[in-house]
Amino acid sequence: MLSRKADGPLTVQIPGPTEDRPSWTRVGVIAAIGFIIGIAWPRLAGVRMGPSVPEATTASAAAAAPPSEPAQALPAAATTPPSTVPAVVVVPAPTASVGIPASVNVGHGVVFACKGSDGEAMKGGDCGSLPGLDGIVMPRLRKLADCPEAAGASGKLHLVVHVDFPRGGLGVDLGRGHGVSSPDALLACAKSAVSGAGLSGVAHDNPRYSVAYSVTFASEGAGAPSASASASAHPASGGDAAEGTAQVVWEVAIVRDAPKTGKVVARLQHGAELHLGVVKDGWYPVKFGDGFTSDGWVYRGAIGR
Repeated sequence: MLSRKADGPLTVQIPGPTEDRPSWTRVGVIAAIGFIIGIAWPRLAGVRMGPSVPEATTASAAAAAPPSEPAQALPAAATTPPSTVPAVVVVPAPTASVGIPASVNVGHGVVFACKGSDGEAMKGGDCGSLPGLDGIVMPRLRKLADCPEAAGASGKLHLVVHVDFPRGGLGVDLGRGHGVSSPDALLACAKSAVSGAGLSGVAHDNPRYSVAYSVTFASEGAGAPSASASASAHPASGGDAAEGTAQVVWEVAIVRDAPKTGKVVARLQHGAELHLGVVKDGWYPVKFGDGFTSDGWVYRGAIGR
C-alpha cells in the first residue's frame, strides 16, 4: 500500500520593484543581433530583402550625372507611362490673306526715245510710233494684278519698256515718280510678265525704242478708274481729249510753236508745270511760264502721257 505524500504549504513569491524591471543589457544584445541579421548582413552579402526602389526618370538621371560622364538614357520600361488621356490637336484657324486684290489699269505706251541704225539717239516725235506694241505689252502688264505685292496696292507705277528689235525682246525698268509702296517688287513681276514676248508684226523705223507705260493700281472696292477716265489720261495717237495740268518728266522738254516740226520756242526743265489743252497726234498745246502766259506744243512723252 502506497503512502501519500503530504502537501506542503503553497508559497507565492511577488518580485520587488527592483526585480520587476527588464534587463537593458539583454534588450541591447537582442536589438544588436536583430540589426545584424535584418539589416547589416543583407547589405554586406548583397541580398535584397524587398523590391528595389524605382529608378529616377531620364531627366532626373541626366541632371544627376556627373559632368565628366554623359547621362545614360533609361530603358522605356523605367520612364513614366504615357497618359491615357487622348491628345487634343489644336488646328489654327485660317488667317485672312493680307491685302485686297487690286485692279490694274494700263495706259497706252508713249515712245519718248529711240536709237537709229547709226546709233544716233533721238527723242519724242523724231522716233515715230510703234503700232502694235500696245497689243503685246498691255495685256502682259495687266497680269501685275496677280503679283503678291499688288494686293492692297494703290497708286501709279511708271515703267519704261525697252524695245530691242535686233534681239527680238523686251526689257523693263522703273520710270520716274511712283505712288505705290513697293515699286521694286512690282518691277520684278513686270519683268517676268513681259519675258519671252515676241515683236513680230510690230512696224518700226528704228532698231531700239524706249516706251513709257503707266500702270494704275486700285484696291477692289476703293474705286478703280473708269474706262473713260483711263482713255482721257492716256489717249491713243490722233484722239482728242481734254486735259488739265501736268509736269515735265524728262530732263528737258522741248516746246515748239507747232506739233512735231515747229520751231523750238522754249526748253522746260524736269518738274516744270504746264496747263494742257486737247491732244492732237500725240502733241499737247500747253501754257507755261509765270502765270502760264506762254504758249506752245509739247510731245506727250515729255509729260509722261
